[in-house]
Amino acid sequence: MLKALQNFFQQNPTTAEQATLHQVEGLTNNAFLSLVLMTEISLADGKLSDEEHDHLLHELENEYDITDNQAENAIKEAVGAVREATSLHDFTAQLKALRYEQRVELLETLWVVAYADNKLDPHEESMLRKLADLLYISHADYIRAKLNVTDA
Repeated sequence: MLKALQNFFQQNPTTAEQATLHQVEGLTNNAFLSLVLMTEISLADGKLSDEEHDHLLHELENEYDITDNQAENAIKEAVGAVREATSLHDFTAQLKALRYEQRVELLETLWVVAYADNKLDPHEESMLRKLADLLYISHADYIRAKLNVTDA
């Protein structure tokens, strides 16, 4: 019985392990996990708007120097990962290893995504609060990141 359970867990990866299995050309694992979080924010209101999609494309092409086709593929993979996920923890666990400043910078990027369509949905804001908590970002830095985006 124990052997059967061990085989089951070896053959059936967790969602966190599946997230790392999504190898996208041109992106590191942390970059893909960050993209998944950006996609999670974009989908928090139930749809990926054209403005949010365009923002993700622009971010990928400029930040990671990948082609338009690679960026489109990465977004499709990220949407799939978000739809398969059962918990945000699956994506934030590995990102907690980033330096604190990098996590705050990621949160600020997530705020930019939330405002990409020029409106902040309450679901997006709630999701951002949860992500800040999961990434161990202080409330003061959460507010500071939001203000950096809204005041820009």
